[in-house]
Amino acid sequence: MDAPVCPACGFENPRAWKACASCGRALGSEVRPVTVTGAMGATERTQVTAAPDFESAPPTAVELSTDEIELEPDDEPNDEPGELPLIGQLDAVDAIQTGVERAFTVGAPTLVALEGGRGSGRTRLLIFASEIGARMADKMRVLYAACRGGRDGQYAPFSRMLLERFGVTPASSPSAVRAQMTTTVRNALQTTDAVEVGQVTHLLGHLAGVPFPDSPFLMPLQDKPEELHTRAIGALCRLIEGDAQSRPVLLLLDDMHHAEDAGWEIVEALTKVQAHLAIVVAGGAPVAERAEQMEPPGGLAIGPIAPLGEADVQAMLHVLLPTLVSAPEPLVAAVTHRTKGNPSAVRELVFALWEAGLFEQTSQGLEVDVQRLESGDLPVTMEDAVQARLARLDAIERATLARASVVGEVFWDGAILGQMRAERTPPGSAEDPLSVWPDDDDAGALNHAIGRLQDKGFVVASESSDLPGATELRFALEGTRELVYDAMDEETRVARHAAVARWLALVGTLRREGVASMIAPHLEKAGQKERAGRAYLEAATFERRSLRIREALRQVELALELLPEEDIVRRIEALHEHGSLLTQVGRNDDAAAAFTQMLQLAWKVGARGKGGAALNRLARVERARGEEERGRVLLHRALELFRAAADLRGVASTLDDLAQIGLLRGEIEEATRFGTEALEIRRAHGDQRGEAVSLTTLGQLQLHAGNLDAAEQLLRLSLDIRQRIGDREGILKTHNGLGVVAFQRGDRAGAVRAWRAALEEAKQMADRRAECFLWNNVGEARLLDGAYDEAVVALERAHELAEGHGDKRALADILRNLAILALKRGDENAGSKMERAFEAAEEYGGTLALGLMHRALGQHRAQTLFDTDGAGAGVAEESFLTSIDLFREAGNEHEAARSLVELAKHLVERGDVEQAKERLREARATFRRMGLTDEAMATDKTLTDLGG
Repeated sequence: MDAPVCPACGFENPRAWKACASCGRALGSEVRPVTVTGAMGATERTQVTAAPDFESAPPTAVELSTDEIELEPDDEPNDEPGELPLIGQLDAVDAIQTGVERAFTVGAPTLVALEGGRGSGRTRLLIFASEIGARMADKMRVLYAACRGGRDGQYAPFSRMLLERFGVTPASSPSAVRAQMTTTVRNALQTTDAVEVGQVTHLLGHLAGVPFPDSPFLMPLQDKPEELHTRAIGALCRLIEGDAQSRPVLLLLDDMHHAEDAGWEIVEALTKVQAHLAIVVAGGAPVAERAEQMEPPGGLAIGPIAPLGEADVQAMLHVLLPTLVSAPEPLVAAVTHRTKGNPSAVRELVFALWEAGLFEQTSQGLEVDVQRLESGDLPVTMEDAVQARLARLDAIERATLARASVVGEVFWDGAILGQMRAERTPPGSAEDPLSVWPDDDDAGALNHAIGRLQDKGFVVASESSDLPGATELRFALEGTRELVYDAMDEETRVARHAAVARWLALVGTLRREGVASMIAPHLEKAGQKERAGRAYLEAATFERRSLRIREALRQVELALELLPEEDIVRRIEALHEHGSLLTQVGRNDDAAAAFTQMLQLAWKVGARGKGGAALNRLARVERARGEEERGRVLLHRALELFRAAADLRGVASTLDDLAQIGLLRGEIEEATRFGTEALEIRRAHGDQRGEAVSLTTLGQLQLHAGNLDAAEQLLRLSLDIRQRIGDREGILKTHNGLGVVAFQRGDRAGAVRAWRAALEEAKQMADRRAECFLWNNVGEARLLDGAYDEAVVALERAHELAEGHGDKRALADILRNLAILALKRGDENAGSKMERAFEAAEEYGGTLALGLMHRALGQHRAQTLFDTDGAGAGVAEESFLTSIDLFREAGNEHEAARSLVELAKHLVERGDVEQAKERLREARATFRRMGLTDEAMATDKTLTDLGG
């Protein structure tokens, strides 16, 4: 569902606007024509006549609000751009005009920043921006959203903007929302590529908080929050670029001082898209400072929203009170001083002065009682003005505001009613159920009170609500909520926070945020610390499942502060959640501390399964650091605890982890035993995803042992399962393994094709670790083919990625390949590169990595250290023999045979042909036994050339 289309001119408006930005026609209200003159000449516009905020105000009074300014039919036309009066804001107007016009004409994104305090007219300036855009482009798309003080998550205000863009309402069913999103994205991107549309849609769902369970595009990124963040921002840029293909886009963002870093990162990304895009951000400090850090190609314009001067206040008094005969200098000076030139504050103070009787109706019009102004009994500060107006409210109006203040700056009528009824005894008797709930008279009285508060300018209703069946409202004037809330006694506040928490718990499913995150702060303020901690923990779980890792981390840390030490079960759960989240954001030391605390608590209560989980997680932290031996020790203890607890899922997971370490350490027999047991457990319990993982592990083990046919069979079984369940990340890993099989069989061209296809998939999924290994594979293959220029490009990219995530194993492989490349090309720095690669291999310590490194070192020494006395030759032979021993120790006969071939080449160069033949025959036997025909034939040819 797109934004509403004006019935008068057909212009598509942001859903938050009450009147059309193009022709002024009210959207869903009675209208009357007003003739004004703008930059494009005289046009007939329509405006809504708002009821004034005065009690018994004169019939010609007109309201000036932060949302819009309305003109009377007999007002003189305004010759300035933007027909409606924008008093005292020439700099802001110039910035808006410059930014919008340049974006729409030049076609490069522009950014306009409007900085001013609450009530300074920011929203009115955004309306003016839409008017400028509408005059320049008939089919402009306007997107509008406002930050709401953290209630919309880290991606505010874009999360709410997307919900509006996709037509999401609290009553929308998840399936209908997902279908609508898919259709909207397909139309915007103008493509029929289902994968492309699905990827962008799911990433936008992550931004907007719309769940896509088991998403093949999101699940692979659940352990990579930064990559998910980057990809999601890219998806939003794609949507905006798609929208801008057929018409310019004006993006209006209000209250941006509430935006978190993630929201500003989106703004910066949008300034770099290829589109006719004008971005106008408004808010308090530091909006201008944040904007100045960006360099949009179309330009940056800062429009400070200046406080009104005395001349501006005088003009505003005549707008607020059209029949005012004159505005005496003492009144203008006092109002300007007390309000500091804030338009909303001016309006509020004038309201208070009106109610206090400062203005008198005469036959000439309104006159100011100057003697009364000098008497000293009138409101003189803004707080005084608000307090004076609050004092004139009736009892139910004051009580309604008090209860609203407990909910927050934004509140719901249902939450107020819940507090009202919590403070009363239910009517009637149990014998007569109808007498318990005979009517909704109290709800009706509340609605009337809210209506009066809206008329008097205390509260403003929102266009939509996060809670189905509840009207959402907000306090209109800054500081009102604090005044009312602080005046309440502590006992009343505590009781009312508890009532709000109960009401929220019964509201039902929310549109996007978990209900627990809304309940928890009220429970905390109600003094129910333990329940608040549980709610924060529940909120953290919800946020993690929604892949909003930063918010999940914040919630679980609040939970740990509040959960009591004696609630060991929940503290274990919270520490597990905390450690897992810390691992995902790369804070391994902090994660290890959390898992260690979890382990201590599990020991205290004898929870073997939880202890095993803690040890398993600690082992993964060690593996991420490259400390595989330390990780293996922890895994063995975890396995003992899981078996003792009969936790078969934990057993299978730990066995797979042990098999992976065994593979890296060359302990093939033991690793195969672990992998086989894990596979049996997972098959017995119908765990298809886990079964595919175990099949891939076993396939890698067979590949390592040189059993290529068996490896391919296992990998293809895994691929079938992963394709059936839509495990996109698993599919990528399996294709990578099949590429290695092709490489080992000598089909380097086929392997490179498979790896390059997998690279495209890895890039789409933002799987930087997979990209790293794939680039290294491609580089090694091209190195062997003699395509050195291609090899260096691939290997340098792999090196950059490996350093980015600190993978010791990957760095050892990549640095070795770069050293071999330097050796092949005869580079002068080949020796230093070989030394660095050897250091990396020793630091990592893997048997296979050391074997490969010693072979490379042998090649280097054979080429550079050979001399007439044969001393260098002996050193090279020693390196080759060391590599052969290491490969055989690791059970990798294939690589051992390759080292035998390299050793034979060196022996031929030394003139020791007979020993070379012996080594070649030994290698040939291995190649034949493993079915490696091409390598066996190549060895045969070398033997023939040597005469034997």
